[in-house]
Amino acid sequence: MVIDAGKISLKDLQFNCIIGTLPYERENEQPVVLNLSIWLDFAQAARNEDLAHSIDYAQLAEDVQQFIRMSQFQLEETLVVETAKHILNNYPKAMMVEVSVRKPNAIPGCAGAESTIRIRR
Repeated sequence: MVIDAGKISLKDLQFNCIIGTLPYERENEQPVVLNLSIWLDFAQAARNEDLAHSIDYAQLAEDVQQFIRMSQFQLEETLVVETAKHILNNYPKAMMVEVSVRKPNAIPGCAGAESTIRIRR
């Protein structure tokens, strides 16, 4: 039996951060909604029932929020690219990552402005 890469995801992780280019966006945190998926080999984790062979998604959620909040990105595009690179650099089991961010309050009458990137090793 061959097990292909599995995928773990964080869906609709909501938090506030500094994001944007307008003066008020540089001074006031605003809500963002983050989605991310990481592809990795599940075989050893599944065989051993051991989180050490996977990625702890609670730790990942905390780490990514802290990284984004400290970075205070101006552009969504920069946020998704740098967050994906951060994950690949800090989680060696990750083979590929997709990061999406949405600013729900960016445009009146719109569900939000969203950017997405997928990067592989």
